[in-house]
Amino acid sequence: MTTLPAPRTYLPLAQSPLLTGQTNRADAELAIRLAHQALPDPATIRSLLSVRTPEAADQITAALEARTDLPPAALALLVAHRPASKPATSRLKNLLFPGTAAGCHTFARTMAQLAHRPETIDHLFLASPRFAEAAATVNPQALNDLLAPLLAAPVLTGPADAALGALIQARSAAQIPASDLDQAAVRARERTRRNRIGTELAARREETIAALAQHTGGLTLAATLWFGALAEAADTPQNAGRALAVALLAPRTLAADAVPDCPWPAVQARWQQLRAAARAASRHPQVWSPAWQKAATTADGSTWDPSQRALIAGYDLLAEHVRTHYTADTPTPERCWASDPAGRALLHTIADHLTGHLGHSPLPHFDDALLITFVQAHAKNSRHKIPGALHIHGLIAALKAARSKAALLTLTQTPDVGIVIPMRSETGRLAPASPDNPDGLDALAAKTAQLAWLLETRPDARAHLLLIDEAFDSASAQAAAELTGSHPRISITIAHRAAVTSSKGGAVLWGLNQLHAAGHTTLAYTDLDLTYPLDQLGLHLEALTHSGAGAAIGSRRRPDSHGYYPPAGPTPATLLYTQAANELLSLHVTDPQAGFKAFTRTALAAALPQVTDHRLSFDTDLLGALQHTGNHVIEVGIAALHRYVDGQVGTPRDYDTMLAAVHQQAVRHGLDPSNRATPIWDRIREAGSLTAAAAPEPLSISITPPTR
Repeated sequence: MTTLPAPRTYLPLAQSPLLTGQTNRADAELAIRLAHQALPDPATIRSLLSVRTPEAADQITAALEARTDLPPAALALLVAHRPASKPATSRLKNLLFPGTAAGCHTFARTMAQLAHRPETIDHLFLASPRFAEAAATVNPQALNDLLAPLLAAPVLTGPADAALGALIQARSAAQIPASDLDQAAVRARERTRRNRIGTELAARREETIAALAQHTGGLTLAATLWFGALAEAADTPQNAGRALAVALLAPRTLAADAVPDCPWPAVQARWQQLRAAARAASRHPQVWSPAWQKAATTADGSTWDPSQRALIAGYDLLAEHVRTHYTADTPTPERCWASDPAGRALLHTIADHLTGHLGHSPLPHFDDALLITFVQAHAKNSRHKIPGALHIHGLIAALKAARSKAALLTLTQTPDVGIVIPMRSETGRLAPASPDNPDGLDALAAKTAQLAWLLETRPDARAHLLLIDEAFDSASAQAAAELTGSHPRISITIAHRAAVTSSKGGAVLWGLNQLHAAGHTTLAYTDLDLTYPLDQLGLHLEALTHSGAGAAIGSRRRPDSHGYYPPAGPTPATLLYTQAANELLSLHVTDPQAGFKAFTRTALAAALPQVTDHRLSFDTDLLGALQHTGNHVIEVGIAALHRYVDGQVGTPRDYDTMLAAVHQQAVRHGLDPSNRATPIWDRIREAGSLTAAAAPEPLSISITPPTR
């Protein structure tokens, strides 16, 4: 039987036990031989010089002194560790003062110590005339090469910083033109001061944010963003010092609702957001703290993760609200969480805390699909009998609203949004619910409240609601005009535009043109009902910052969407319509007919002239034009405030007529059937209708009688 030798491990020479551990006689002899013959890289030289046995150390020094192949860095190492070595010091002096018999051995020794052992420098020598004279006559390039690793260090030690300062001062006093050495030394010292103060500033981050959160009801997102802007402004030693002073005074400044004394626009803008967050938090219902305390542990005594704990606190608050307010009547989600001011305020309170409460938020750690799954699983495990699953709708809508506000706060561009809302016979929906108007939603008040909550912590943000009444009697416009309130960052315009040939599409397209002419940077449209909450508009605005994005669709059909369709999803005919529209217009979207879309100003300017469809199929015409003009269409999952009821029919839609219109749109936007196959469209056309094409194929079953 053959025994294989044990595998051998090879270490770099500098890590050899001969050089890193306590050496015995044999090891010392080997180290001496290495001093004569090993490659003179700095790591090996440093390890050889670490041998402390006196006899071996002397012989290693002598061997290294005798070598003529030591590079400047290795030679400086030898001088720094063996300052009494006259041969090595003389050779280093000759490198620093080439071509002259002048120079200073002590200066050369000091520079070697500065490069490798600054703690051993004689600081009395730094103040001497000999040092000043040598500093003025040294070859700056040779010294720059010698000190290069030190000059690139993020932070200099105290002795190194002081020695570099003495060197720069001596050369400046001699009125020598600044060299690469001088400039690098100045940068290294400035970097050191900035980083030291920056380190102190960073060390105060959590303490400062926590102190600021005492004035924002525990909300920390705006404080975190402000502190991040402050840290970015600390780019010089002077700015770093000023930033630290601002951070120290920030809690007191916020408590006084004042403005910090600093010149940085980004910091000032974030501070205004922080002040707005503090004012907004003061209006929250005082319900979060007890819910947060109650959600500390599970029923069996386990501890929730802080991110999960925020979700549980929100879940408990919403469930209790439904139990308390809706014992007999079960409202729709839009009435409970949008139309009802109390429910809407509670949802927004929870959303604000989900953006960051005491530094904890689930948003940075989990995507919305996973968070929705968690909410649904918790509801299932809790076995709570909540009417209409209203608490689930509310919590998922709060999650989306939180994600939306977090996205809005992080936008670098000032939000300026124009939103079109078409109306036709909406007087009942515009008014609040009453015995005479049971279906009233107070829709305009609810929409402006949602938008106001979203914008409240962006004092620079602006929004314009354009409501367009297409009915000849203008009743909706008159009703809306009577209900219009005053909002600091929202302007409302009500227009009457009676049109015979238009069916929603004409109003939307006309409104988008009007808002584009008004100069808004982002244009959007949605419906007057409360299915699509405007407090989720930040999701669209963030999506439009992606490269090439021209449109953002609030989709009801993504994995991270919720609330519109039954668990089985859309009907086969609806899905087939979507597939056909994508095929004809070269789109890749799940919900082309969603009534919640936003566009960039540039993309819309290119697309609008190509849109001619004013019917219910105008959505796809607009998306096709955007695609045709080279703009990407992005989808974001939204939480619709809608409870699906079997058999319930919304706006009547003839999808076969709409699909025929989509085909006409595709031809106008460049579809050439001879160049691009359209098998789905062909299948629908051959079947005669969407319903027929979506019907499952009948199974052919043959029964073979048994043989006898």
